[in-house]
Amino acid sequence: MNALAEFFAMDGYAVYVWVSYGLSFLGSIALVWMTIARRRAAAARLRRLEALEASAAGAPAATVSDEDAA
Repeated sequence: MNALAEFFAMDGYAVYVWVSYGLSFLGSIALVWMTIARRRAAAARLRRLEALEASAAGAPAATVSDEDAA
């Protein structure tokens, strides 16, 4: 068990190493979240533009459910 404690202590550099790992993990999660949010925003904008184009052409706008968008 002492070897495990020494590993996690990392010869006194544990604070720097684990903070770096934590910040990298949080940054990765933020990137995934931003990508998903931008995809949803782009899909919503596309639906609005398609509805606008359809109304300008005189055709009824197609409806898209939330299940189709996902």
